[in-house]
Amino acid sequence: MAWMALLAAALGASGARGDAVADCARIFEAEMRDGVIHGATMVAGGLEGTDVAASWGWADAAHTVPMTPRTVIDMASVTKTAAGVTAYLVAHARGKVSDFDVPFTNCLPAYSAPLARMITLRDLANHVSGFGEADGKGKRVYFSNDSRTMLRNILSMPPKAPRPGHVFYSCRNYVLLGQAFEATMGCRAAEFCRREIFLSAGMSDTSLGAPLPSIGPDRLAQTCGTKKCGVISDFVARPLWAAGIGTFNAGLFSTAEDMAKLMRVYLRGGVCDDGTRLFGEAEMALIAPSATNKVEGARTFGWQSASENLPPELFGTSLFHSGWSGQTVLFDLKRRRYAIVITTRCGAYKRAKRERFAAIGLLLREETKK
Repeated sequence: MAWMALLAAALGASGARGDAVADCARIFEAEMRDGVIHGATMVAGGLEGTDVAASWGWADAAHTVPMTPRTVIDMASVTKTAAGVTAYLVAHARGKVSDFDVPFTNCLPAYSAPLARMITLRDLANHVSGFGEADGKGKRVYFSNDSRTMLRNILSMPPKAPRPGHVFYSCRNYVLLGQAFEATMGCRAAEFCRREIFLSAGMSDTSLGAPLPSIGPDRLAQTCGTKKCGVISDFVARPLWAAGIGTFNAGLFSTAEDMAKLMRVYLRGGVCDDGTRLFGEAEMALIAPSATNKVEGARTFGWQSASENLPPELFGTSLFHSGWSGQTVLFDLKRRRYAIVITTRCGAYKRAKRERFAAIGLLLREETKK
């Protein structure tokens, strides 16, 4: 069947690595058959570059745009780390943000709600701030169809459940981090990330807030909850970015190829392919994966280090993040390898996430056998 066909061959996929790609093909072809995804693309590699790249299926719901490693897709919550955390590491390296364990209100004086305890930048990044999404009624307490009203709500509402150390995943944390970053740096988050991170790393197709105008319709993906390609799927980030309000919770547009370049930056300890340094050893120490914290959802500084979906052999050496609409990026500091799986998910969230990690495990497990 054409819709199940492998649309891009694996590069360098010989021997064990070729077997891993074949196993991944079975995963994604089954997901397409079962209506879990429209298509998938994956890349994997090391310090020298990508050596595995394969794609299946379609980038859009109408099945008119083939999925490829150069497909530009809304990366959903991968934005939190690929853009947000990376931006903070760059700011730290430049001395603009000296300490992630200071009260976030030091960086965001516009926040006006009383706080029962100190909440740090790290608390926000690791989702242990107490800021939740709902108040028991099933709705995000801060949400408004008017973006300016929503921002005022976010800046004036205290955390609902301020339990120190309790992981409570909330996009509100990264809206606050986005606003704190802009207030500290005195510039737009989108402009900073484009100029200081994406272009420096050679990520020429990557942007925040909207796809680059130069990206044609044959390269844009459609994510779940949207009616067309090239639209932010997250209903909080979409109106905020449309109003020019910077947020790090979602809104990144990128490709598997560009994400591979960013993964190599992290594997090299902050150094881009061309030798440009974005950050250094001090910043890598701030995000080092924990070998002991196995709490579900545990993070270092934004990057996740523990998950029930993570293959056990990657625990303690890997950092990763996923997006709800079907993306997972991971780099392993021990193996010096990365793996990226990007899909156009249209159903079965838990299965899709579990099987993205399974594919990543297959790719990196074969590397261990060699």
